Amino acid sequence: MKKLYIFSYGLYPGQITLETLAAMRECGEVYSHCLDKNAARQFLKFAPGLISTAGLDRSATARAAMRGFRKHETVGFLTYGNPLFLNQTAAGLMREAQEKRVRVEVFAAVSSFDALVNLFNLNKYSRRGLRLADTASMASLPEFTPDMDTLFFVPDVLNVPGSGAARKLFLAAAKKAYPAGAPVYLADCASVSSREARVIKGRISALPSLLGRLNERHTIFIPAVEKKAEKKPAASSRPACKSRPRPAGRSLLS
Repeated sequence: MKKLYIFSYGLYPGQITLETLAAMRECGEVYSHCLDKNAARQFLKFAPGLISTAGLDRSATARAAMRGFRKHETVGFLTYGNPLFLNQTAAGLMREAQEKRVRVEVFAAVSSFDALVNLFNLNKYSRRGLRLADTASMASLPEFTPDMDTLFFVPDVLNVPGSGAARKLFLAAAKKAYPAGAPVYLADCASVSSREARVIKGRISALPSLLGRLNERHTIFIPAVEKKAEKKPAASSRPACKSRPRPAGRSLLS
């Protein structure tokens, strides 16, 4: 039976697992949409049949990888991050392979979420927990949960051409949900582009300017806002009212 392996090098090639390297050796060809020439050289000894699809759209990438089955029983697709974490290219290829009755095996890898947990020390979440939000899917109806730690992935969709209305909605909803002084972080995890993570700290009041600094690698982190405990009203010194006795023999239904 033909097999498609979907695997990843993590956030940068040094994070690739031994399991993934072994799987690459089984493949007749390995396709990748995310390697430049320098990074590709690091994998050639493990995957001599490495083919770059950089510059192709999702559909063209999937078609290219599926053509590999004309000559080979096992084909690989190399991506970055965790293969199926907000990765539409890998998900589309997986669907096409399954439709053609190709067996698909997905290998776990380090994702930006793993890096963010360490970067912000999210060993303990807010009382309501940690929320992961796909900014693209909520662009038309943004929803904020200020009582939860929240990570907004792919927020750069708010800066693409034609996204002005979605950007305004996002900013207005954030302003309504959080106090002006609430902290906001832009996190750029270590990656092929830079091995050093970078974090920009700001506040909700400065969110418009922060969005202007986004790139395709950024994630927005907004910690939960703790509500101040409400003061209980002082106990009244007036004596408690006593209920009036019901007349004897009178029905409660009358």
